[in-house]
Amino acid sequence: MKDPTLDAFAPHLKRQGPNGLTACPECDLLLRDIAVGTGLKSRCPRCGSVLFTSKKNTVERTLALSLTGLILFFPAIGLPIMTLNAMGLEQATNLVHGIAVLFRSGFHMVAILVLLTGVAVPFIKLLVLFTVSLSIVLKSKSRYPTLAFRAYHFLDEWGMLEIYMLGILVSIVKLKDLAQLSYDMGLVCFAALLIITICAAISLDEHRYWLLMDGNGRKFHE
Repeated sequence: MKDPTLDAFAPHLKRQGPNGLTACPECDLLLRDIAVGTGLKSRCPRCGSVLFTSKKNTVERTLALSLTGLILFFPAIGLPIMTLNAMGLEQATNLVHGIAVLFRSGFHMVAILVLLTGVAVPFIKLLVLFTVSLSIVLKSKSRYPTLAFRAYHFLDEWGMLEIYMLGILVSIVKLKDLAQLSYDMGLVCFAALLIITICAAISLDEHRYWLLMDGNGRKFHE
């Protein structure tokens, strides 16, 4: 017999497919997949948690933002962030230089952690978003973007550009009275990269992405 709770949360909206089901992430209630209008939220009828929100032009926006992030990435980590001048000695630093200093100072594990969370993971996340978005636009039937998008969920918790920016701000506050600081283009690029990364995550409609990849005929078992 048909379970009435499958359609209770949005009976007036069009279903995505006869067998498509969505599990509530909070209470595990099974509900039928449905298409919701742009800007609307789909909620669980049992616990009221938001299942997903339909976002306007999610693929196009995510594609543009991820491409912009990839363009900004290497200037952000390679260009000098700030220059410190103390007693006639001048030293410019960037993200790569900071990691190298940690290695030379014997903090190998810390350096590896910063390399992963501040460089490798953010770059891979942007690359995955760009690749998956482009594959959806091109209607590719390859399964590899699907596998990459699954990996994105695992990597999402390991990208910590925000923490590195917080470290930069703390350093500025502590050093401004001890030495003369000048801010370089690397800081502008890094701040822009952080904003772009956050905007890309906000514009991403994961539910819509999975539906579009299914619609292109991609299946994991192929």
